[in-house]
Amino acid sequence: MKRPIEPLTSVVIPWVLRRSPSVPEAAHRRPDRRSFGLLSTLRRTLAVVLLLVCPALASQDAVPASRKARNVAIITIHGPIDAEGVMAASVQRRVDTAVRAGADALVFDINTPGGEVGSVLRICNTIKQSQIKNTVAWINPDAYSGGAIIALACRELVVNDPATLGDAMPIGMGNPLTGPTATNDREILKKILPPLISEVVDSARRYNSTFGGYFRDEYLVQAIVANDVELWRIRNKATGAEMCIDRREFELLFPGQSPESPPRLASAPGTGRGRPANPAEVPAPLPGSGVDVPSGSRKLAIASAEAVVNVPGQRPILSAADVGAWELVDKVTDGSAPALFKAADLLHYGLADNDTELVNGIKTLKPIRTDEDIRAFFGADHIRRFDRTWSEGLVLFLTNFFVRGVLIVVFLIALFVEITHPGTFLAGIVSLLALIALLGPPMLIGLASWWEIAAILLGILLLGIEAFVTPGFGVAGIAGLFLLFVGLIATFVPSGGGPFPDTPYARNDMLWGAVTLILSFSTAGVGMYFVAKHFGSIPVIGKLVLKSPSSEDDADGFFAAMGEDQTAPVKVGDVGTALTPLRPAGRVQVGETVFDASAEFGFVPAGAKVRVSSVTPMRIGVEVIA
Repeated sequence: MKRPIEPLTSVVIPWVLRRSPSVPEAAHRRPDRRSFGLLSTLRRTLAVVLLLVCPALASQDAVPASRKARNVAIITIHGPIDAEGVMAASVQRRVDTAVRAGADALVFDINTPGGEVGSVLRICNTIKQSQIKNTVAWINPDAYSGGAIIALACRELVVNDPATLGDAMPIGMGNPLTGPTATNDREILKKILPPLISEVVDSARRYNSTFGGYFRDEYLVQAIVANDVELWRIRNKATGAEMCIDRREFELLFPGQSPESPPRLASAPGTGRGRPANPAEVPAPLPGSGVDVPSGSRKLAIASAEAVVNVPGQRPILSAADVGAWELVDKVTDGSAPALFKAADLLHYGLADNDTELVNGIKTLKPIRTDEDIRAFFGADHIRRFDRTWSEGLVLFLTNFFVRGVLIVVFLIALFVEITHPGTFLAGIVSLLALIALLGPPMLIGLASWWEIAAILLGILLLGIEAFVTPGFGVAGIAGLFLLFVGLIATFVPSGGGPFPDTPYARNDMLWGAVTLILSFSTAGVGMYFVAKHFGSIPVIGKLVLKSPSSEDDADGFFAAMGEDQTAPVKVGDVGTALTPLRPAGRVQVGETVFDASAEFGFVPAGAKVRVSSVTPMRIGVEVIA
């Protein structure tokens, strides 16, 4: 795609040198010696200047006009692409910022293992819908799974070396015990594969339409998504055009020739995948589906029924008349695994748009390693990186399942302490901060809606009513716990059920949320037990509880009034009966003596046996005898 500079090097300079007459020629013409010397010097100087300028001109002309950009924005896509949509929202924000800043080219620096389907497709749409059409994916160094689909959505694709792209077959999230699992269910594939197939084929067709030819093969990009696409690469003997074909087309073009040969791409022999043993298992693509599907792919044939793309295809239609017009280049993949390309493979199959050079007679790509290489690729004046902000990183951290589980435990224990020992304030503040950390990030990224927040707040209110107004584990307490559980679990699922609400992916979010909450509630229950049993001895919190003085010095002055009252009608250890409910204050009878007392812990019903636990001039504390 370089502009030729031969007119300067092979025409202009020789012409200048030819126009500089030699000494014998000058003597034959007998011109004025001074005129001849001046003219000869000027022409030779011009030749030298052109020789020095030509490399600079060649460097400028190496950048096609369609790619040339003055301001380039580099947007990083590093790490997993989360299901909550934090990465997708971040990419959208950074693209919008780059547009407002006046960028005329976008580079997506990709190094990701992939991620959730809905978030991947959102990023692809962001790229294709951007006002800036000069977009380049920079594989630096790995674009697995969803990262490969995002890379293909860009207008051009460049790579570092080493680099890897591919293996985008959908997998299930599994469950908290088994982890990710392969997706083989036919109904699941009918839901998940069509968006992926239509996305990669649409990307290939956009590329071919932009550059005016069939350069990015539709079958090849589909092989990235499916694990049973068997492909061969062929070349037209007359035009040199290349394309990929499936087994049916191979048998049509090369009758009698064995299709069995080692594939160029990595395979997974012995997996039982690949070409179906029974051709009847391969349904024909439905007319008007918009996507041609390799005949060896059962999954893609299923997906084609619903796949729709926006750009007409340019894939050549092969027939018996083409026999002998094509030659076999190589076998691409045996269909035992999703296609996975290294840097050399991406160049070989025309997926990488890097500049090339000859090394020992072999065409080799020039890797893009640094931002300065990007600058040279675009011939840019300014380059700026747009990384994820610290706040987006914080939201991503706080929406992690493990972190949310810890926050739920802290919230429940702190709420329990505040309800059972009102007035400490510190526990209430901790509980409030934990609740904000739990609900704030989900609200920002669409995981929580107003009704979920309302359910959580109403649940807390009902638990407060149960503790202070109608003590005893009754209707209010049960309803409060139920609303709290439902509200929290709902924040693990995107509002509206996500992009695919009726798929196992959406149900899996609910399962992960339920398991996280069950583990958190169980852990919080154990924590509440130990807090209740050792409340007075817990650091910091224990200091908020009134205690008997530990020395005579502590009893002096103001604190003497807080020591045990020797003149009180009862002593520590006396056993009696609660005459009224203690919430926490009430009346207790020990022997014949009736006095006011306060429950040290929780609610004490009327008639319960209690033991005097503390006695001061200001307060008598009691606790229930288990």
